[in-house]
Amino acid sequence: MKNLCIGQSTLDISLPLDKEIKENEKFRVFDKLESAGGPATTAAILLGKWGEDITLISRLGKDMYGQNIADQLKASNVKHRTIPCDGFSTPISVILTNKQNGNRTIFNCPGNILPSDLEVKEKVGFMLTDAHEPEIAHRFLDRHPETVSILDAGGFRSPTVELAKRVTWLVSSETFAKGYSGITIDLHDHQTWYDLFSKLHELNPHPVVTLGERGCLYEENGQVHHLPSFPALAIDTNGAGDIFHGAFVWGLAHGLRLKDILTLASMTSSISVTRRGGSLSIPEYAEVLDALKGQVNG
Repeated sequence: MKNLCIGQSTLDISLPLDKEIKENEKFRVFDKLESAGGPATTAAILLGKWGEDITLISRLGKDMYGQNIADQLKASNVKHRTIPCDGFSTPISVILTNKQNGNRTIFNCPGNILPSDLEVKEKVGFMLTDAHEPEIAHRFLDRHPETVSILDAGGFRSPTVELAKRVTWLVSSETFAKGYSGITIDLHDHQTWYDLFSKLHELNPHPVVTLGERGCLYEENGQVHHLPSFPALAIDTNGAGDIFHGAFVWGLAHGLRLKDILTLASMTSSISVTRRGGSLSIPEYAEVLDALKGQVNG
């Protein structure tokens, strides 16, 4: 079955640091990593590595960064359709990673992104968008309302809110959920769960909220549930959420139950944070299955 991701491509330049940043000091980094990044791009790479027929629509400049990303997409069996953008410079993100806890600080250079009139005519089984190319995503939804669509709602922005109203599944970060609802999740206070989902239902009938290392919240039969994350010694959290979304799409495409989809996505994300490099940290599907079997047997 053909699948589609629409969104941002960046070249992630990861710099691990073992001490606090101070102004007017030089930091020497010997283990820099460069990986294809961006929410839709990372999800597409996971789907390609896991054997799905996947096409990514994104912008790449005619520069060395764009070529680097194109090479990584090809190696991951991802078909790429470039959004026409004359004179466009491929976005880059410089990511400073704290070696002590894996947390990261991102400096993103998105480039000058002008609206595109690109239209997708062919049908696909599943479509994921990260709201970085909203015009293209809206035109796709206009033409293919029957397609199962997933929104990776990261930051709280108006284009993301508008797409949330139209997709089949809203898989939201805690940042987006709080930005829209004004509600702070307290895992010890179930009322905050229900208040949050009641608010998100104004946008979408099928919300899921990811909470990073605290797991995720989801809804079945009118009940909101908490799925804890799997324990992991994190060294680099970059791309973990994007990897979660890629595994979520894979689970939908293979007809898994919602809880099983989220368990699969959670384990995949958990494994990814134990290694460096965003999309380079995506585990093989067999590795995820083995880890899940280990949890059952343990």
